Amino acid sequence: MNFRKKINTLVLLLAIPLLTACPATTSQKQVKDELILEIKNQIEDLGETPLTVDQVKYKGNIDKDKYVVALRKQLEDLKLEKKTKKLKTENDAKAKLDKEKEEKNRKEAIQKYKNEIIIMGDTPVLEFEIGSEDKYLAALKKQFEESKKLKKERDAKIQEATPEWWDEMPPGTETVMYSVGTAVSQDMQFSRDKAINSALFALAKQMQVRMTSKNKIMIKEAGLGEDVQFKSNIERAQKIIIKNVSITGYKIIKSKTSPRANGGYRTYVLVEYPISLAYKNYLEEINKEPQLANRLASLKNTQAYKDLVEAANTYVP
Repeated sequence: MNFRKKINTLVLLLAIPLLTACPATTSQKQVKDELILEIKNQIEDLGETPLTVDQVKYKGNIDKDKYVVALRKQLEDLKLEKKTKKLKTENDAKAKLDKEKEEKNRKEAIQKYKNEIIIMGDTPVLEFEIGSEDKYLAALKKQFEESKKLKKERDAKIQEATPEWWDEMPPGTETVMYSVGTAVSQDMQFSRDKAINSALFALAKQMQVRMTSKNKIMIKEAGLGEDVQFKSNIERAQKIIIKNVSITGYKIIKSKTSPRANGGYRTYVLVEYPISLAYKNYLEEINKEPQLANRLASLKNTQAYKDLVEAANTYVP
């Protein structure tokens, strides 16, 4: 029995390799069939007909099988063709959108330039006058830039125009005087400084006329018209006061600085000066002048002097 068991075991061991080798052929065929079916299905999904076995004869293993290789090549070619077509379709669609967008932007730009040109008071050129769509937008842009430059020049001239208050300066009184001045400079601040100096120079001239008149009346009333030395000292005091007009006391009540069409700036100013301050300073000056001391009594008794004192007392710092 033991011998028989040994014989059976030996036979079984010799049979195992033969039993396990048989399914290998079936398994390889199954994998191949499934792979072929999968590739065929993908080819059909792409709308094409797979190659048949008759078209390509099978030789070698799966990776070298002509039919499989041919199917794979057909599949890759179809995929590449489809990808190329899709890319072309997308590029064509993008190109179409870009062209439409470009045309839309062009039309919007044309309309924008037209509107701006009209707003600036000019008439846009007509497209048929240019004769080319590409050149028309460029022509409108050029016209827009020219119109903008002309408008800037017109606006500058308007801004530079004399302000209303320049020709309607307030009238002066016994207590206050007014003066205007204007000047041009490439520097805005310097144009303002020059305009103020111009106004103060005009103010000093007005002051000189008024003070000279007051002095003549006061000297005549005091009976000192023949005293040359006295008159000279009075005039010196007057000059000191007039000189101080451009230093302190004045007030700028209105001003306007505008750019000029041809460059630079023009400034207009309206200056106010309390003439009562000038009278006050003048009275102080003649009262401290030693050479006038022996004549002050005569001056103070005049009505002109009393009027000066009354006007000077109205000054409020």
